[in-house]
Amino acid sequence: MNQYLLTVIEVIAMLLLWLVPRSLTFSLNRRHGPPENLLGLLRYLLQPVLVLVLTWLVVVVLRAQGDLASWLDTHADHLHAWNIFWTGVAVLLLIEGGARVFFARQGREWPVPGLLMSIIRFVAVVGLAFGVLRFELGLDIAPLLASTALLTAVIGFALQGVLGNLLAGMSLHITRSVMPGDWVNLGDISGKVTETNWRETRIRTMSGHVMIVPNAKMSESVVHNLVRPTPMRRHRVDVGASYADAPDDVIAALVAAAKEVDAVLPSPQPDAYVTEFQDFGINYRLRFWTRDYHRREQIDGEVNRMIWYKFKRAGIEIPFPMSDVLLNDYLMLVQNQMKLDPKEEELRFITRSLLDSDLTRKLVVDEEGRPILNAERLQSVAPLVRKVRYTKGETLYHQGDPGHSCHILADGRLAGKVLGRQQEVIVAFT
Repeated sequence: MNQYLLTVIEVIAMLLLWLVPRSLTFSLNRRHGPPENLLGLLRYLLQPVLVLVLTWLVVVVLRAQGDLASWLDTHADHLHAWNIFWTGVAVLLLIEGGARVFFARQGREWPVPGLLMSIIRFVAVVGLAFGVLRFELGLDIAPLLASTALLTAVIGFALQGVLGNLLAGMSLHITRSVMPGDWVNLGDISGKVTETNWRETRIRTMSGHVMIVPNAKMSESVVHNLVRPTPMRRHRVDVGASYADAPDDVIAALVAAAKEVDAVLPSPQPDAYVTEFQDFGINYRLRFWTRDYHRREQIDGEVNRMIWYKFKRAGIEIPFPMSDVLLNDYLMLVQNQMKLDPKEEELRFITRSLLDSDLTRKLVVDEEGRPILNAERLQSVAPLVRKVRYTKGETLYHQGDPGHSCHILADGRLAGKVLGRQQEVIVAFT
């Protein structure tokens, strides 16, 4: 058989011996990521091991063929170099994988960024290949290195933008200024970094859009990292209140509203202060801290929702600009309403709520368990009762607070607990 044809077949066979295991292991390694335990380490070594096993099987099959067996004997150095190369690759991956497993078991983060690790791995494999060519096959690699340098210069000139992205990506990974999992603001783009590679950084926005940003653009832009060096960030919410409401009462209601939201940190404590006096009211600023600043729209919205309920129950009005005509109409309406008696519908609702409550049906009863308070008696009490609204997540009172009123639940569900001296839960109810 023609010598050149055999050489071409040999090269194709080596490519197939590499491509088949790679196609089998690529998706597996991509899905599970770097190894963190012994099973992951075995998976990490699967590709070079499969190459060596397939090579052995191919050699066994070829030796059963008379003509090809003699060719294998004359090219035993090629086969030996191939096996040495892939054994070296397995050793390199074993060292890297073992180090990763060690760091994972210690609970420590792998110190080398992914992009830089890929470059180091590539350089090590290329150096191993050159070493096998030089010391195992006895080839003079000097011309190969010289041609490689020339080719690198030509490619570098032609791919300046690509190399700029590569170097920028290396810089970002080494400094760890932006890493996968970080929430960042980049100009008009705000989202979570899902992937960084040698060319680009992928950011998934809150709306689910994936923005692909070249690394060179990332390195030359002002990036607001929302989670490094600490995810703690301060929010601010601006609210107005009328001149009739005392600033201390408004500030207390604002701080209490912020404390009702679970995402708001108890320390540093929320605070509020007066910012300016407007023609139609006083402006206040509420400040609080969270660890989820990327969710600021939802968190600020939840705080605003709590503010409305706090203000409503405290009788604090949120002013709005008015024209003279609208103001006069509003004042006339208020004066007319002040002359009216409480609405009959609201009084009937209060009376009905009192009749259906456990206070009337179970607590205030005679010896035979019959309610003492009837509808007529409750109607006389109804004008003294005020209907207030609470929203989900609000706290009515804390254990140990002084009591000034009695709450009767008309609609919804209430959860509570009684704590002991060691803050243990003695009673919990819903």
